[in-house]
Amino acid sequence: MKILWICHFSNHKVRQKIHFYDSIIEMVFRFLWRRPKQKRADLAAWITNGIVEIENNKDIELHIVSPHYGMRYKTEEFELDRVHYHFFKPDDNFFLTRKLKGLQKKKKNEYRRNREIIKKITDKVDPDLIHMYGAENPYYSIAALDIDIKKHPFLVSLQTLMLDEEFRNKYPISLEVYNHRAGIERKILQNVKYIGSTIKKYRDIIWQNVNSNAIFTNTSLAVAENVKINKSKKIYDFVYFAADIAKSVDFAIDAFALACKKYPSLTLNIIGGCSNDFKQQLDNQISKLGIDGNIIFSGRLSTHQEVINQIQKSKFALLPLKIDIISGTIREAMFSGIPVVTTVTPGTPSLNENRESILISEQGDFEAMSNNMMKLIEMPELANKLKENGLVTVNERWNNAKNINKLFETYLAIINHHSNGKIIPADIGILNPKIENEQ
Repeated sequence: MKILWICHFSNHKVRQKIHFYDSIIEMVFRFLWRRPKQKRADLAAWITNGIVEIENNKDIELHIVSPHYGMRYKTEEFELDRVHYHFFKPDDNFFLTRKLKGLQKKKKNEYRRNREIIKKITDKVDPDLIHMYGAENPYYSIAALDIDIKKHPFLVSLQTLMLDEEFRNKYPISLEVYNHRAGIERKILQNVKYIGSTIKKYRDIIWQNVNSNAIFTNTSLAVAENVKINKSKKIYDFVYFAADIAKSVDFAIDAFALACKKYPSLTLNIIGGCSNDFKQQLDNQISKLGIDGNIIFSGRLSTHQEVINQIQKSKFALLPLKIDIISGTIREAMFSGIPVVTTVTPGTPSLNENRESILISEQGDFEAMSNNMMKLIEMPELANKLKENGLVTVNERWNNAKNINKLFETYLAIINHHSNGKIIPADIGILNPKIENEQ
């Protein structure tokens, strides 16, 4: 079975094979415009986790198409551990190009070069099934509009859903950028037949407002972490981390500042990247709250393992959410044996269904969040219980080998449905219950 993944990811292993180029012109423009130096770092750990599970499966020939910023050449293709990689340099590789495209709305919506490359690779590979991870990133997902879904069965796994009204209200992007990305996401989800998500809220939104005929598959991302817990002495009290800290670090800082009123020596380690402009906003917020000496920024780290190592230098994780169902950072903290303070989303309460595994407060209730932080400080027995319960919960709920095996079953069911009209088993495919939908 030949499978083609379309996604955006990076890890240390593939970066060792890619030839990179640091443009002097770009470095000059970044310096003049006060933009941080481009840093190559791990991205989308669930893709790497899935690859690890597939590498030894002789029944799957896996091809992966992914953009990678900073490449010297237009495309680079190689094979590692039986997986075929097809990387390409995106058409907005130079950040000045991204700025110019932002001023040219028509071109901004096209990504012509990316689409041509992805289609060319797809035609060359000629897979039995195409699996795209994420419809919310137009620089690669827009290629879904060019693929002949009558020839190739096409599955889109949702990493998030921008069409969710809550995303629009809470995610820190401009209306113009939101409309651009959500518009492409809508077109993709209108066009495909198979969508991967276990989240009922996403299914209902798509069935009601986008594609009533979509067949949802009970497939999950490979999000389990194989973490070696470090028992060395902790350096910080709390940690907040994210690939882009702009998502909700402001909530964390407000709650942290309240806790500092009772415990003035508390420390918060913030890990992750952001723009210079946003960093300046944070510095202003921190200075206004009078906690400049309590917060330590570690920036964006290069590898996922470095992140895991760094978060384990903290006693507790302070991870408020605005839009995520259950963020990857919460799972990573729990797999690392770190008690978590977070906020209510459609997913976080489920982590306490079988046992108390995290501390939750309502979004925007910084006093309640700070009270939960102080519970961990003042009640070591509670912190230890959350650590132990959290490890039980995440290992019980997420298993990469099991999820990838389920994915293989789903691939076969989709191929048989697409090619032979065979009914997709009920434990794999979910139809819209409000309409007559013959497979």
